[in-house]
Amino acid sequence: MPVLVFIIVALTLAVALMCILFRRKGKSFEGMICKFMASFGFVSAAILGYCHNPRNVTYFCLVCFALMFGWCGDVILGIKEIAPKFRGRLIPLGTFSFLIGHVFFLIAFVLRSGFNIIPLLFSVAVGIVILLLMKPMKVNAEPKLKALLTVYYTILIYKAAAALYLLVTDFETANIIAFIGSLLFVFSDTCLGLLYFTPIKKKNLFVTLELSTYYPAQALLALSMAFME
Repeated sequence: MPVLVFIIVALTLAVALMCILFRRKGKSFEGMICKFMASFGFVSAAILGYCHNPRNVTYFCLVCFALMFGWCGDVILGIKEIAPKFRGRLIPLGTFSFLIGHVFFLIAFVLRSGFNIIPLLFSVAVGIVILLLMKPMKVNAEPKLKALLTVYYTILIYKAAAALYLLVTDFETANIIAFIGSLLFVFSDTCLGLLYFTPIKKKNLFVTLELSTYYPAQALLALSMAFME
């Protein structure tokens, strides 16, 4: 990995750590600014990775689009921290922005590995389970938002399953990195869903778990470009 990419990733993760610390201290505005900066760092890492290793322009474009929609999602969800009265509007918008980002990642993986129905069937099955669990888990959301969340987590699981299939078909460093990043994203967004929509206790713990896995997930997905063979 070139030195400049390493520096950008290191700086991005340092800013991400600051975001976690600010959020734990209840400093929403400072945490929001750090989150915006970290999202910019992920896009920068992907661009620099491609400049260092310009192997697959289609994959690069899809990953960049995915990271940029993630950036938009961070901005939208970050605003709710300083304008909580708009929370009901911002959470669905932020969720939808991240959903589009996951679709771009998913397309990037499927185009490289080829379509296989098993990851799709697995993700649909998990999506049905998630929908059935919403009532016993006391998910506090409107029906339309519940439908969006079901689609969101189905696509999120499909993305991870597609990354695993890509790794199985082509065992290389970039695919290992992409799969780990996708898996971390599932864990991160599971914590986020519990935070936003269920009456859990120990919210600080889940905030820390969510952010400490979200940032490595985005960093790894961005770095997959630099390690393509």
